[in-house]
Amino acid sequence: MKTKKIFIVILLLSAIFFASCGNQNINTIEPSSFDVAEIEPVRKTIGSLNIIVDPRIELLSAVQQQADYKILTQLEFDYNSNMDDYFKNYRSHKAVKEFKKLDKHGFNYDAPPTSMLHLTNPPNLEQRLEFSEYIIQRAKGEKNLTDFVQDLREYSIETNFKSFYDENIPSYEAMVERVYDNIKDMNIANALDEYYGMDVNSYNIILAPIIHSGGYGPRIKGENGLYDIYGIIGPENVMVEDGKRIPKYSSENIRYLVWHEFSHSFVNPTTEKYLNEINKYDNLYSRIRKIMESQAYPSWEICVNEHIVRAVTTRLSYIHLGKAAGEQALAMERSRGFYYIDALCESLVEYENNRDMYSNFESYYPRLIEVFRELSEQELPDSFFRSDFTGPINSAFTNMDNVKIAIIIPTNVGEQKLQKKIGDQIKSLKKQFWSDAEIVEDIEALERDFSDYTIIAYGTMEGNLWLNKYKESFPFEIEQDKIKADKAYEGTNLVFITAMPNPQNFKNPLIVYTAQRDEDILGINEVFHGPTDYTIAKNCEEINSGFYDKDEEKWTFQNTN
Repeated sequence: MKTKKIFIVILLLSAIFFASCGNQNINTIEPSSFDVAEIEPVRKTIGSLNIIVDPRIELLSAVQQQADYKILTQLEFDYNSNMDDYFKNYRSHKAVKEFKKLDKHGFNYDAPPTSMLHLTNPPNLEQRLEFSEYIIQRAKGEKNLTDFVQDLREYSIETNFKSFYDENIPSYEAMVERVYDNIKDMNIANALDEYYGMDVNSYNIILAPIIHSGGYGPRIKGENGLYDIYGIIGPENVMVEDGKRIPKYSSENIRYLVWHEFSHSFVNPTTEKYLNEINKYDNLYSRIRKIMESQAYPSWEICVNEHIVRAVTTRLSYIHLGKAAGEQALAMERSRGFYYIDALCESLVEYENNRDMYSNFESYYPRLIEVFRELSEQELPDSFFRSDFTGPINSAFTNMDNVKIAIIIPTNVGEQKLQKKIGDQIKSLKKQFWSDAEIVEDIEALERDFSDYTIIAYGTMEGNLWLNKYKESFPFEIEQDKIKADKAYEGTNLVFITAMPNPQNFKNPLIVYTAQRDEDILGINEVFHGPTDYTIAKNCEEINSGFYDKDEEKWTFQNTN
């Protein structure tokens, strides 16, 4: 499948909400009051795939950061701090105030970056494409959009945004180069071309270090009627290089996010064409509403798109990464509550085996509608809506609705004052995140049956008597001078966070927050963790993270030496 000429536009859009930009005719607006050379993006290209840092996104990110926008990264690294230091004196600028106002009225998630894709680069920010009705509605009117763009122009000039951007070009170039080196041999775009069979102009990965882990997946219509596809991606973690804390984009995470975000550009508009038919089976949404809403998928249409996108990415894992990777991807999506994915994957095998009959994904889509029809006509038992725990850590927290939760706290801490601090910390976390959880002291836990529970256990192997009882069954070992995991990590003050099967019932998860010293349990939740099965850290800085090999209930480390 060939891709057409590359047509680059840059910014982000949502896996949560998809914005299909309609008529893209150039719209002339009054010229700006200045004539300054536009800032150029940093980019590298692999065939039809572009890897980019976009000045429009970074300008928007600076405004959002000063507006205390909640949907930004919680990671701490040098670039994040530098941006805040540079722009903090402009927190009262009208661009920041206007964004806060728009955010309250629903102009958030995908909408702001999507609107930026319709503009030229700063500082001019001329509107070169008409805003879609979707974006106008999210902003509660086109005037609100054009006023905000004017505020952004002034913000760009008054803050000398170009100076900030130019100063960070070496960091942007290094970030783009790292991602390029990681994915240049992965054929990410070719895999999508072959699977969907639908022509596009280009694929564009926009690295947006200030946005949240995950991303957005917009598409923009070119003058030739074909689309430029975008995956606007935030970092998954932080790494240290040459003494600097920098955003981390792993090749595996990039591949998954790109397959996912780019797929929305094919799946969402196809669903829209068949929406009347799809809506006949919206009774399926009621069975999974809570878990979908907890992940910001608040409607049946969005739920359908997420199911189909995840089914496709699972099948791509089977095809390009092998059976084990495909099975792991399927289990992971089920653990997140996408219970209709098995049937969709089975159907997609028919598509893959009959491409002479189905030339592209859109031609097969009615068969996927049949999957939802058949499911809606069945009396699906409660067991259909459960899955064995297969990781990663985030999955243990995603599926907590209607699940009993026990937080097991240590009582064998040597110093009473420290033990109280640890207990107070856990009570605060319970109040903030797990209000329905039951706090149980380890001595009591030894006599309890937690087979129906998700367990969260805090403490060292000696300090928490319940963890001590089961430590021989764990794949890791915590010693005074090292932690043994996929390899031995020498040192002290190390912490280990992991999720694995509950030893009393392998279908349910156990999340462990442990360390070499009792003191290091304090603040352990500040370590970034979640996308993987385990994380090893020191002083809140990750040393390594990864996944287990999972043979039924027995989990072992991958690539153990």
